[in-house]
Amino acid sequence: MGRALFVGTPQGFNHFYELYHKAEQEPRWSRFQYTTAEGGNVPAEEIEAATHELDERTYSQEFQARSENITAGRAYFAFDRARHVRELVYDPSLPIFWTLDFNVNPMASLIGQRDGNQVYILDELVLPNSNTWEAWEEFLSRTECWISRAPLEVRVYGDATGTGRDTIASRTDWQIVRESFGRYPDRYCPVYRTPNSDPRVKDRVYSVNGMLRNKAGERRLAIHPRCKELIKDLEQVVWKTDPNGNTLTDVDDSNKYRTHLSDALGYMTHMEFGHRAKSGERAGSFP
Repeated sequence: MGRALFVGTPQGFNHFYELYHKAEQEPRWSRFQYTTAEGGNVPAEEIEAATHELDERTYSQEFQARSENITAGRAYFAFDRARHVRELVYDPSLPIFWTLDFNVNPMASLIGQRDGNQVYILDELVLPNSNTWEAWEEFLSRTECWISRAPLEVRVYGDATGTGRDTIASRTDWQIVRESFGRYPDRYCPVYRTPNSDPRVKDRVYSVNGMLRNKAGERRLAIHPRCKELIKDLEQVVWKTDPNGNTLTDVDDSNKYRTHLSDALGYMTHMEFGHRAKSGERAGSFP
């Protein structure tokens, strides 16, 4: 004859979802559901801002208290080849960015530009059995033709774990990147935009989906058709499952050619566009 109060937030169709719907069948149980707006703890302007930062499924779960299959099936469900892939040209009035995933086989990175809230992926670098020095040489060859007004500003993003390991010799990956740019101060002006630690995989994925199509219906990411491996990632990367078929909060990386370019894209989009609570509630997870 005791009493209990179960409080939580939706996280897919898990045990809490089952408990919530079980309450409907129990005569002595009651259940309640409130959106973020109804909770009254988060300012309306932050909720509105989230419609431009989060994709529709993530917004529905995080702000409207609805259970969604966010970590099931295709990770980048908001990608549409017909809408997101098109011919793009380099704009000399804008800086470029280079975002890296420090892997050995393949070594993967993306070159693009940002214009306000719009992101354009101009080229991809996929080097089998490679290292950071070779990635730099390839970056140099791909971008030298754009240096009309030196130095060219380059915003650099990537895997934070590159500070703690290396792909060649005794230097870390980021030391190699910094040293490489340092050799050409007359050509490049690098600005490093790297976090102290990598965001969670699902947060990076959410940020990419939010760029592909957010709750407000905006598509803010375009990809050049030459970026064939990135396009394959966005179409083929799926969420990992355990032996019982339960979805996990990590992507399936069993194919060594998949996930690296979409990871590189996620480092950039999460740093610049990932949702961060400005006041009131703070991001977290329900155990």
